[in-house]
Amino acid sequence: MLQQSDLSRLEPAMNAPPSRAHYAGQDGAMDPAEATRTLLDKACCLGAELKTQTLVTGFRKEGNRIIGIETAEGIIDADCVILACGTGITSLLSMIGISLPIVASPAILLRYRVTKHVVNTLISGDDIEVRHAFNGDLLAAEDYPVTGDTEAVASDTLTAIKSRLQGTASAYLLSQSVGQRPVPQDGHPVMGFIDDVTGIYVAVMHPGVTCAATVGRMVSEELTIGKNSEIPESYRPTRLTTRSSGAY
Repeated sequence: MLQQSDLSRLEPAMNAPPSRAHYAGQDGAMDPAEATRTLLDKACCLGAELKTQTLVTGFRKEGNRIIGIETAEGIIDADCVILACGTGITSLLSMIGISLPIVASPAILLRYRVTKHVVNTLISGDDIEVRHAFNGDLLAAEDYPVTGDTEAVASDTLTAIKSRLQGTASAYLLSQSVGQRPVPQDGHPVMGFIDDVTGIYVAVMHPGVTCAATVGRMVSEELTIGKNSEIPESYRPTRLTTRSSGAY
């Protein structure tokens, strides 16, 4: 717990800092797109084949087992198909008559241009949540408004930034986008094979980026070694999945 004087030393650009603030010295931030590109490049160097913008049109089945996928570019055979595609999991599973309720929770991602470095950590408060990108831009994240007016949110956030942070008078909006965060119906991660269907594995949760490294390790261990006791039984898909009558 930091007192106001400590907070001012840590974040000197902050106007009227609160009297107290929590500080997590071991926490950090990263660019998920850049991190993903780095990992994919390394995987490809090790022999993985990357297919982007490739529409999945169906699954290949052999009895009660998934043995690959059908795409707009042809068939891809697989010992196991892993679905780690957020909200897209629901529509893919529906192709084989399985329902897995994943709610799309939208968030607004904002990028502002600033002329100088103004934030040393990641500031998260009642009115702003900001950090610097690697190139110096200021990144902010906001909840999606009930009204759907993202322009107003971007404007209000810019006002808050200029009010709370010195050196941002000339800041301006560069871009805004809406990210669909996948949230399982009961709020808990979903990890594991689908019911009695073999050859298809799902991994979906929020927050995905924060959990990605640990989840990736646990899933890869489960697929190569066998059932991973680190994954709680309460995370298994069986608790949420249903199958359409006569499907499969």
